[in-house]
Amino acid sequence: MVNNPTFTREDCLILIVDDDRTMRHLLKIAMEEEGYQAIEAKNGQQCLEEYHRHQPDMVLLDAIMPEMDGFTCCQKLRSLNNNHYLPILMITALDDQDSIDQAFEAGATDYITKPIFWSVLSQRVHHLLLTCQTLRELNILKGHFVKQEQWQRLGHHISHQWQQSFQLKSLFQEGLEQLRNQVEAERVGIHRMDGKLIAESIASGYPSAKTLEWDKITLWSQYRSTYEQGETIRLHMSQENDLCEEALASFEQLALKQLTLSPLLVKKNLWGILWIHHCSLEYHWESWEIDCLNHFRDLLAISSKIGS
Repeated sequence: MVNNPTFTREDCLILIVDDDRTMRHLLKIAMEEEGYQAIEAKNGQQCLEEYHRHQPDMVLLDAIMPEMDGFTCCQKLRSLNNNHYLPILMITALDDQDSIDQAFEAGATDYITKPIFWSVLSQRVHHLLLTCQTLRELNILKGHFVKQEQWQRLGHHISHQWQQSFQLKSLFQEGLEQLRNQVEAERVGIHRMDGKLIAESIASGYPSAKTLEWDKITLWSQYRSTYEQGETIRLHMSQENDLCEEALASFEQLALKQLTLSPLLVKKNLWGILWIHHCSLEYHWESWEIDCLNHFRDLLAISSKIGS
């Protein structure tokens, strides 16, 4: 048996779908004895309702049921969003090739025939859950790899501009637009230490930060010493923080959910502040992505020196 430190049976919820009450009960007992959580549905329609309500990690689905059979139910499950890796194990008394083909065409991950050999079912369930979780993790890693490549291209683009004649404002503007897309933000900008807004990129439908004073946008009086040490500030509006009422009112005006503030240092002197506003959703910064952001802001700081 393959061991996966992130795979824990007690965290896995299995939805059991069968019109036979006795079979549902037996399957539920079997899954709970294996350490899984289990819930039941007596038909296809209830299966879809329970799936929406609980978002189970796996579905054990009887093929032959009245009204909506398991094949139709399986097709409907697969048509839903974000369940590509959901393991659906079809349980059927039909073992002919056409029925097996129909199960896979409907979107079943695997099938098992009745009468059920419980040891086989146990191994099949464990294997499918582990495989599907591994696929999810691989997909996440793939996403990280793609994002890392995007960060690298963003840095290379700015470095390439140094070799050509460039205008600092246009370089900042283009860089911020790419950064906003990269981190799925609604608004990013740079304020110079004299209070001037150098560049700003805004998603459609969101207000500009031009209406607020730069010291309110950057929380300058509160975090000056932190900026001077080159440290980045990240604030979640949904969490308790030590912001004053005036600052909270300003950020409420900008519809902020999350605020990131990163200093731009030129030869250890504070040149400006890069700020990132997430308004629709809070953004999860991976540790490696924070390093990428720090590298990006350092490139902007160097650009300000080269372009001055």
